[in-house]
Amino acid sequence: MSPGVRDLGADQDNGRMRDLRWDDVREWFDPYENGSLPDVIVPGMTLTDWETVLRLIRSQGWRCEFDFREQTLPPPASAAGLFTADPEWLRTLHVWPDPAMEWTVRLPSPDEIDSDVSLFEIQGQERLDVFCGFLRTLGRTLDKRVLVYAEGDHGPEGDHSYPPMMAYEPADDRVVFLAHPSEPSTGQ
Repeated sequence: MSPGVRDLGADQDNGRMRDLRWDDVREWFDPYENGSLPDVIVPGMTLTDWETVLRLIRSQGWRCEFDFREQTLPPPASAAGLFTADPEWLRTLHVWPDPAMEWTVRLPSPDEIDSDVSLFEIQGQERLDVFCGFLRTLGRTLDKRVLVYAEGDHGPEGDHSYPPMMAYEPADDRVVFLAHPSEPSTGQ
């Protein structure tokens, strides 16, 4: 286990160690106290990594929409299509890794995944397990850390003013909780 990471996953769930226990992290998942849209960030991305993300979406059968120029389109065939469009227009990829959980990916540049999910869709142990499973699938597929910050704690242009509250750690192949349970962020 990585240094400084507390083991919150002592429960067994279907023969696999549970990543996080809801009772240990619930205060961080309060959408009214901590902001409802935590930032899900994957730094150090390349176009090849984005190709891997698109393949993952297709192979898992996840519903996916690409918003560009006020139109909803299917995702482009290649990752380059996510970033070569007119830079004056906002581009957003909407992905549903679970029918009841939307992952919204903003596409300003191919250098990192800058995205969020709604805490309203991650309430209770079952939904937390789905979210952790998504983070684990994404991180394992990319072989990269997936960082989750309280809403607004991941500053613009990679300004990591605050540490992430949780992360998928490839070395441990699990999602770990990094924040102190008694000190939730105020969010934005």
